[in-house]
Amino acid sequence: MTELKSYQQLEEDDLHIGTSVYKSRLIVGTGKYPSENIAKESIINSGSELVTLALKRYDRNDSNNILRPIGTKKLLPNTAGVLTADEAIRSSKISQELFQTNLIKLEIISSSQNLDPNMEETLIAAKKLVQDGFEVYVYCDRDVNHCLALEDFGCVAIMPLGASIGSGRGFDSINELEALRKKIKQILIVDAGLGAPSEAGLCMEMGFDAVLVNTAIAKADNPPLMAEAFKHAVESGRAAYFAGRIQRSEAGNPSSPTKFLS
Repeated sequence: MTELKSYQQLEEDDLHIGTSVYKSRLIVGTGKYPSENIAKESIINSGSELVTLALKRYDRNDSNNILRPIGTKKLLPNTAGVLTADEAIRSSKISQELFQTNLIKLEIISSSQNLDPNMEETLIAAKKLVQDGFEVYVYCDRDVNHCLALEDFGCVAIMPLGASIGSGRGFDSINELEALRKKIKQILIVDAGLGAPSEAGLCMEMGFDAVLVNTAIAKADNPPLMAEAFKHAVESGRAAYFAGRIQRSEAGNPSSPTKFLS
């Protein structure tokens, strides 16, 4: 039976990932925003404490440094755009030197046209990076066996895609995500494809530990407002998970007494 929690207890419902502890269960990105100021305001409004940055977009010699909108938030460097395990491992080691962090979001895509995860290369890189002391947050498919392998390797967070990166489709398979939550004990974060706050809320209602959202916020008509909407949806979804939804029924079940009705 789900442990009963009050809203006061939910305020102390910290998210533990590896050696880090977060209050927020919403992770956001830095890409695709129309301006630096909008990116900064959106990140603040999201309440997120962990922000991803694609290493291929970072140039330490650029006066318009992309790190500025992140401010004091914790940085999660991301290997986005690499195609092989070797590239991902090399990028991770460069990131470790640049940012003095062992945190890495491992993301290996299938091709420049197909942004879905290349699992063969991902499994190779994940195992090696964990062995090298990285705290690996790993972007992956929804295959249970792949996720179990990543859990066995010691990845600190397993991040199956909801749908293709940037697609806004939400979910290609709710059933596969639900099956993962039943099988995987490690931190599970839905990463990629979400388009609306309601979808983030549903992830949390299913028992996922967090969601990662970038495009749905950055490409919204009003990114700061959308960021705030995602924040509230994640919080509400987490509360609903602990509250416990009613069982589904094929037949109606009256909410008012029928004893005295004729």
